[in-house]
Amino acid sequence: DTTINRKVKKVLQAGLKPVLCIGESKAEYEAGLNQQVCAIQLLKGLQDVTPEEMLDVVIAYEPVWAIGTGLVCPKEVAQEVHAFIRSIIAKKYGPEIARRTIIQYGGSVNVGNVKELMAQPDIDGCLVGGASLTAESFAKIIGFEKL
Repeated sequence: DTTINRKVKKVLQAGLKPVLCIGESKAEYEAGLNQQVCAIQLLKGLQDVTPEEMLDVVIAYEPVWAIGTGLVCPKEVAQEVHAFIRSIIAKKYGPEIARRTIIQYGGSVNVGNVKELMAQPDIDGCLVGGASLTAESFAKIIGFEKL
């Protein structure tokens, strides 16, 4: 977490926009610890990041157990975690910065689930991995509203 925080700050110092990825393991998810794990990772990753800098940070909730596995976090759980992340940002930086912060979901996003994930109020975008390797499926994902 300390290494990640140093990288976030280095990226900000370079004038770029970091994507801070957070997420729990399958065991942590099954134990109901997803929010606690994400809170620790988020707060450690954002340590000493100013409110002005926070406007350039993108947060990605990527449950480790869902990355490249074909398993997808249920949309209700993903929304719950995203809302929780936004609430932590609001406590640390205020409601306006929380509202303006982009929080994305990543973890086996594909043509079949992008629309339901993006319908959630606190999911602002998706990180697409393997499904981006095929132009046809990726085009459908980025144009999901047209499906």
